[in-house]
Amino acid sequence: MDGQPDIVSSGSQRPRGARWAGPGRGNWIAITVVAVLVICVGVITSLALLVAHRDDTISDLRAAMRNARPAPTMAAGLPIVSGSAMFMLPDAAGGSFSVVAVAASPRPGSAALTWLFVYGRHAVPGERYGLLEDTCGGQYIAPSDVADGTADQRGNLTIVAPSLAISPRAPDVWILVYRWEDGAPLGGVQGPLIGDGARTFRSAPPC
Repeated sequence: MDGQPDIVSSGSQRPRGARWAGPGRGNWIAITVVAVLVICVGVITSLALLVAHRDDTISDLRAAMRNARPAPTMAAGLPIVSGSAMFMLPDAAGGSFSVVAVAASPRPGSAALTWLFVYGRHAVPGERYGLLEDTCGGQYIAPSDVADGTADQRGNLTIVAPSLAISPRAPDVWILVYRWEDGAPLGGVQGPLIGDGARTFRSAPPC
């Protein structure tokens, strides 16, 4: 023995200057997976709401047209829905809007008419909105106002444009949602409104 006392250390000591390394690779993977799942749930929820809107719209349309038919003509047959489509318009500063288009014949053998339904969320409460319709190349004719509606106190909006005498499958037809106060465009759809080839746009049709 050299007379020097023995030094015994117990427990663990944190080295000076040690830094927190943050979540490990496994934790980052878990965080990423959770984030992706949250995004997917949001997208699925939005699509589910649109599908519900479309289905409710078609059901309401059938009921409205059935009730509007005079009793003596009921035997001729019920209105026929020959097609439908739904579109999510590009998000605008004034809310999120979607459009449901339905092609319906008032009676068998008659030409299909176009019914349009606009749904808005997060719109400005009490703000009035309109729906325009026109065709590509119709620069000498002003677009037609076909319907309008006012957002409720929760920012929800519904606009119904019934029995429009426009072809639901015409490729040159376009519709546009706009803010009534200043005419600001909030998105639209260029036809065909039913079938393949429709295109959504933010402020002006791509034709």
